[in-house]
Amino acid sequence: MVEARKFTFQYSRLEDRLKMLINYDSVSSRVDFFITRAMLFRLIPVIEQILIKLSTARQERSAPVADRHLHVNAQEHCQQETKTDKTALTLLEQHETLLLEKVDFTWHKQTKRVEVSFYAQGKLQCHALLDGEHFAAVMHGMIRAVPHTSWGMAPNILQI
Repeated sequence: MVEARKFTFQYSRLEDRLKMLINYDSVSSRVDFFITRAMLFRLIPVIEQILIKLSTARQERSAPVADRHLHVNAQEHCQQETKTDKTALTLLEQHETLLLEKVDFTWHKQTKRVEVSFYAQGKLQCHALLDGEHFAAVMHGMIRAVPHTSWGMAPNILQI
């Protein structure tokens, strides 16, 4: 199972799907997923609930949480993400992009972190353990890559 450390999101016009590249610059741990519009719409209410829970937990937290390196890139125009190497995106591309079938979110109350598990082809493909700031950055990065008008989605859908 792969641990997700870098998230890159692109929209594929040809497939009319969102493409999520996990660890795009690593041959041994790269996993590419297609996310359908229907899957994304099923995930949004759960993501919103977790963002609310994380917001509440952040207000209650008194001690700072140790920071881990996490890279999030939605296309390339977002200010807070580092620029993704387009050559690595192409050269390291897997033979197959997996269709994301299921996402499990597990809230770890004591650590105030969210474990996100990504499933395709009937099995767990990768997971990530994210604190509130990183979870929000990944989810907002995903939403920024969506073609809002054609998918019928407000650009600020996750603004809580």
